[in-house]
Amino acid sequence: MSYVNDLQYYIGSASIGILLELLLVTTCISTIIYLVTKNQYISYLSSAPIFYFLSIILYHNSHFILLVLAMTVQALVILFIQKKNLLKVITMKDKAHDSI
Repeated sequence: MSYVNDLQYYIGSASIGILLELLLVTTCISTIIYLVTKNQYISYLSSAPIFYFLSIILYHNSHFILLVLAMTVQALVILFIQKKNLLKVITMKDKAHDSI
């Protein structure tokens, strides 16, 4: 319960912009890792340490719930990319089927 109580001190009106920036940078780096390695698990699992180290370096503290939030955002990005790729494959199969 102390994690939830401490969270109110980390998320203030002045720090929301910093947290959103950290989430954006973490998502960008993890997405680049996904696009280079084509491995969703490495990208997903790398988002927490990336967020943690960026948070410690730039913000001088971190929180467990924010690490989970960074991993959730990265999972949503991976799902979006996979859905887009799947739709691309389906349209290519439809075009190939229509040309026959």
